[in-house]
Amino acid sequence: MLWFFCANTPLEDGETTVCDGRQFFHEISSSTKELFNKKKLKFTVSIFKDEWQKKYQTNNLNTLEEICQNNNTHLTVNDEQSILIEYICPTIIPSRCGKYQVFINSLLPTKQLSSKILKFEDDSEIPEDVVSELNEIAEKITTEISWQKGDILIIDNTRILYGRRGFTDDQRDIYIRLCSPAFSF
Repeated sequence: MLWFFCANTPLEDGETTVCDGRQFFHEISSSTKELFNKKKLKFTVSIFKDEWQKKYQTNNLNTLEEICQNNNTHLTVNDEQSILIEYICPTIIPSRCGKYQVFINSLLPTKQLSSKILKFEDDSEIPEDVVSELNEIAEKITTEISWQKGDILIIDNTRILYGRRGFTDDQRDIYIRLCSPAFSF
């Protein structure tokens, strides 16, 4: 579960966006569903030594290896102790209750912000027409949350895709926490 808390609203814009992964799956064309059933996504990131030490709050390679293993991430350590991290995941997963399929992943924001790190598991490119289809679906079914100070939003991180609209001021202050629910679905 993800918890959002609005400590301060932005002066304008900065809405949080949410999109139901179950509904998203139903909107995807049959050919794209077939492609996603055949191919998993692969996120590949190179990180310099000082950057990974700061990010993972350790300078111990054994600790880093344990972190990667616990997160199903493949780690390659280079001679100068820079690292290469590869994370492979499906684009479509069974829901938490197993009764339906859900489109849930970071494909769209990654393609927008850092497209070089994302390909299919076999290193083939994700076709632009597929990315366009997904963007059209996302825009069609996304809901925007306009924050009021003190608002709380809780979402199921295994079903709901989320993001935010851009903003220019430094007033927006939204706290986000990830937790495991203490109840069953």
